Amino acid sequence: MNKRLLALAAVAAACAIPSVSAAGTTNVSVLLDWTPNPDHVGLFYAQDEGLFAKRGLDVSIRPPSDPTTALKLVAAGKVDYAVSYEQEVYFAAAKKLPVVAIAAIVPRPLNSIMAIEPQIKNVRDLKGKTIGVTGVPSDDASLATALSHAGLTLANVKVQHVGYNLLPALLGHKVDAVLGVYRNVEGIELRQRGFEPTIIPLDKAGVPTYDELVLVASADRLRSDPAYKVETRRLVAGFLAGTAAARTHLKTSLAVLKKETTSSDAFLAAATPATLALLTGRGGVGCMRTATWARFGAWMHARGLLKTAVPAKDAMTTAFLPARCKR
Repeated sequence: MNKRLLALAAVAAACAIPSVSAAGTTNVSVLLDWTPNPDHVGLFYAQDEGLFAKRGLDVSIRPPSDPTTALKLVAAGKVDYAVSYEQEVYFAAAKKLPVVAIAAIVPRPLNSIMAIEPQIKNVRDLKGKTIGVTGVPSDDASLATALSHAGLTLANVKVQHVGYNLLPALLGHKVDAVLGVYRNVEGIELRQRGFEPTIIPLDKAGVPTYDELVLVASADRLRSDPAYKVETRRLVAGFLAGTAAARTHLKTSLAVLKKETTSSDAFLAAATPATLALLTGRGGVGCMRTATWARFGAWMHARGLLKTAVPAKDAMTTAFLPARCKR
């Protein structure tokens, strides 16, 4: 996520172009957007429960040493696939970077406006309040859109850039609300601290809906490498199967995540079911829709995030998704 591009702990994660092992399975590398967390449950479930292996893939799932380089590594062929954000894929397409989204990992916005003051129940209640944001342009654009949707302008609020210290700023009463936090992460953390926060996902505040996290492939290799195309179809199928199974097997999902993440058992117990409920949309798990991407891309252009309009087809493809996604 562009608002989470902090320095991570160094990770020894050499990324190699896929090869075929002696057993005949194809070695595949997937670079995450961040440290392992419940958002990635579909990938880890498929890996742990043999749903990738069933499709002839030996999938290595790794956190990034630098989240800002993930799409460049895919474009350069140094990693096979990456987890990224719809906004970032659009930015890459605008720069003619040959990457394309192939499936939705989290098919709806997680980024939200949050407040813990009981008198703040909706965006209009932010009038005269101080709002903490990261300073990332997409967050600024989202705030302006949310305020406009509520009949307000930036002149009606005080905006404070707090970097990535959003939750501390909110808990320390340095700001009255924040934008740039996830409903299934910070929302859970606030509840575990005893608060009943107001949580307004961006698509409920006037921002066009979008896919928070997506699986990204190399557009060049999809065009030129038949084996990579077959591998991509198998990877997507395994991921979709893993996500669908994870949603119906909470205990197994928790067991898988406990092995892969450093989160506390208490956090996972609350965040995992909350996340699983968000991993499906129209058509089911993994689905992306060209029209939805086009609306969000048009919003990015209108808000000045994209200097020129970028067609949705330059940023995503539904070619590897099942027919149910296209109904």
